[in-house]
Amino acid sequence: MGTIPAIRMRASVWTLPALGLLCASTVQAQAAAYVLGDSLGLGVARAAHLKNLSKISIHIRGSKMLKQIAQTPSGSTVFLVLGTNDANGSIARLDKSIDAIVHAMERKKLTVVWMGPPCVRKSWDTRARDLDTMLKNRFENTAVRYVSMRDEEMCSGVFHERDGVHLKTRGYAHMWEKARSAVSFAVAAAEPERAEPDHDAAPTGSVTKHTASTRPSKKVKRIPLPVPRKPLP
Repeated sequence: MGTIPAIRMRASVWTLPALGLLCASTVQAQAAAYVLGDSLGLGVARAAHLKNLSKISIHIRGSKMLKQIAQTPSGSTVFLVLGTNDANGSIARLDKSIDAIVHAMERKKLTVVWMGPPCVRKSWDTRARDLDTMLKNRFENTAVRYVSMRDEEMCSGVFHERDGVHLKTRGYAHMWEKARSAVSFAVAAAEPERAEPDHDAAPTGSVTKHTASTRPSKKVKRIPLPVPRKPLP
């Protein structure tokens, strides 16, 4: 593939007061937490045991993402899984759409953790990589906490389903643990999934930190491939 054209970004930098998002070094579990975004968000929500508003075929561009934000209760913590569908097409001129998402979240006073597009086993992974870099630079020193999902394990392909885009259960658990650890998100103890007593369960009121190795496994249904958008002229 050829070199991706440079993307012209706005020179303005969002600061904490201007953005108005509730952001701190530690994201507390006391606030309601939701997963928003695309089809990968469905898997992350299951792995994290968080409330889910994510849907398939969601892009940075368009109104669908804004509708998810509108459904999110004000003051919530949001783990936003977004960007993979956009990388399966043109990633040029996304700045206005990113602005619209951030301003919508500002109005709802949301604490935002943006989980970037992970590696894909496709030829367009170069665009996923470039979009990851673009978002990382865009949110540096702003109230939005950006967490890159590109790392050696993810890019090795061990977490991917056969389609090369969606992940196995442990892949979504890896994404969640990476995001949770990056913002020191305190995970409240989950309700038991079976009626049998759990002698190893944490005492009532305690905080349990689930990791990819300790979180109960749950089979994730196959999620449709991202829907490509036609490149912009």
